Amino acid sequence: MLESHETNDENLKNPSFADLDARLYPNKRKKVMIIDDDQDFRLAISEILVDEGYSVTTAKDGETGLNSLLHQPDLPDLILVDLIMPVKNGVEFRREQLQLDEINKIPVMFITGHGYVKGETCFLKPFDIKDFIEAVNQKVG
Repeated sequence: MLESHETNDENLKNPSFADLDARLYPNKRKKVMIIDDDQDFRLAISEILVDEGYSVTTAKDGETGLNSLLHQPDLPDLILVDLIMPVKNGVEFRREQLQLDEINKIPVMFITGHGYVKGETCFLKPFDIKDFIEAVNQKVG
């Protein structure tokens, strides 16, 4: 799990109520899980999301991600999942996630270097970070 409690100086000068709320009550921060077999990609996206105020957990494949979701008490508000991975790919992960009452309401965004999933939000690697953050913010509300 990757978490950071660092803030940048700009946010301290002009904090919004959401920023203050997140700092005063860290458990209220929105949570994102990243499921991707590329460790460097997981780390890079984690850093971006933490800088945006999110709490982040990661998993290296769909099987590990499902097991983590089923055994953690604090579920994420959004799951980012790679489409092509060993052990359990993104489509297999999503299919099983939708069948499990405990986690089937968590929204998913696919992030992939190849292809897309019809009817799902998909970002093709490499992608524009601003567009990505906007889509994440929109998905988590």
